[in-house]
Amino acid sequence: MSSDQYVKARGGPNNITIYYTSDNRLMIRSGGTWTWRNNNPGNMEHGNYSKNNGCIGYSGGFAVFPTPEQGEIALRDLLKNGYKGSSLQNMIKRYAPKKDKNSPQKYLKFILSKIGVKNPKTMVRDLDSKQFEGLVTAIKKFEGWEIGHINLPLRITKVLKDPKKKVIVAYYVEKMGWIEKDQAIALSENHKIDGVVARSSTGSLYIRTRHDVMITNNLGVLG
Repeated sequence: MSSDQYVKARGGPNNITIYYTSDNRLMIRSGGTWTWRNNNPGNMEHGNYSKNNGCIGYSGGFAVFPTPEQGEIALRDLLKNGYKGSSLQNMIKRYAPKKDKNSPQKYLKFILSKIGVKNPKTMVRDLDSKQFEGLVTAIKKFEGWEIGHINLPLRITKVLKDPKKKVIVAYYVEKMGWIEKDQAIALSENHKIDGVVARSSTGSLYIRTRHDVMITNNLGVLG
């Protein structure tokens, strides 16, 4: 699945990030760092500079991009144009504020050491090309990049119903074939199957479609 197919993204439970393709398939990222989960090497917030540079959603308050390359393009634009009138010191105070549990002093010290600048009041616009590249690299390194896990949930294409009780007892999952209801529910809970586990009025668990897939939101129509 090519990453250039991702057209939308959002956050999910347990800090996962969910990507959607143009044909509404999912890719779910879990574990690792926010930078990796969101293809956002600078951990940029979901704001104007991210929106103007290919952002497809947000997760954890951070922008999500279709590729890490696009995320870096947004970071460069923010630094070059959004902070051009700021000193390095003031830039870091705004970029990684203390109220968000950051350590601006530690961040600034790291940045200065990596770009070879001693004066924290140096303006971003006054950095030469080598120093600017060093700034981009330093921010990416400080924010970190740890790869986690990727799930590509499979779709349910058919269901099997008990002829007497008229309830679903098995699901046909692409690439897997027929699987029993309990196994399908377990796989859905672990994001292996594209579905939502719900509970009926009688207390029984079952799988329904995502709200954005079927108007009826009922897999029973596949049986």
